[in-house]
Amino acid sequence: MCSVSKDELLKLIQCCAFLEERVSEAYKHMAKRAEGPVLKALLSYVASDSWKHAETLKNVATALGGEMRGLGECEQVAGELWAAVMRGVENELAQTGKLSREDLASIVDSLTNLESAVMEEYLMMLQAEAIKMLLEGYPEADSLKMIMNWIAEDEKRHAQILMTLKGREERSIKAGI
Repeated sequence: MCSVSKDELLKLIQCCAFLEERVSEAYKHMAKRAEGPVLKALLSYVASDSWKHAETLKNVATALGGEMRGLGECEQVAGELWAAVMRGVENELAQTGKLSREDLASIVDSLTNLESAVMEEYLMMLQAEAIKMLLEGYPEADSLKMIMNWIAEDEKRHAQILMTLKGREERSIKAGI
């Protein structure tokens, strides 16, 4: 992995914050479209967690001395995965119909991949940079690493929730419920 400057790290954190914010909005939108109270509750939970991540990442960037900037650089800083996730989020936000069980079963795989990608691609990169900063004597690096670990744990739970939903919905479809 290549090393990044503190300024690039701040930009990446800000871009991740914006991504989490939009992902939260997509989950919230899916919860509104969902049929069934359990599905609504679980999607709303993931939406709330993602919003918390967005706010936390914004606060981390500010604490590290970053000022919130425009997001024009995010695709360049965060890469094609960031852009692809944003396209998927915008696509979800454009949907207006009810989220049926059949729709959910097909969407869950891509959502699970999204959660895994966010965790692996961005959070691991941020953790690696936090470790590098720690080794170079930045006092804030240990706290940044701790926060990234907590967010990574949440992302794993999100993937588990989605897989549980998928299994539940597939069983219901097979049973004709």
